[in-house]
Amino acid sequence: MNMIQSFMRRHPLLSVLLIFPFTLMFTVAVFSIIVNVILPGLLALWLAGLVYSSIVGQKWRQSFNEPFSFIRTQYYSV
Repeated sequence: MNMIQSFMRRHPLLSVLLIFPFTLMFTVAVFSIIVNVILPGLLALWLAGLVYSSIVGQKWRQSFNEPFSFIRTQYYSV
């Protein structure tokens, strides 16, 4: 381990260039999960709330101000 650390200290540019592909793959994987799974899921939840509020007859303004108002129960209502 000391040999690797001393090599990295002597050659910082080469060390960064060797580490870069692995960090790039990790970053691309995380962003692909965010873009392909999390954002569509959040958009689907938001649209489902809008459709629910339009079917039930709630105001559009309430659905924008309180996007998860349909989750309320007697314990959380004001």
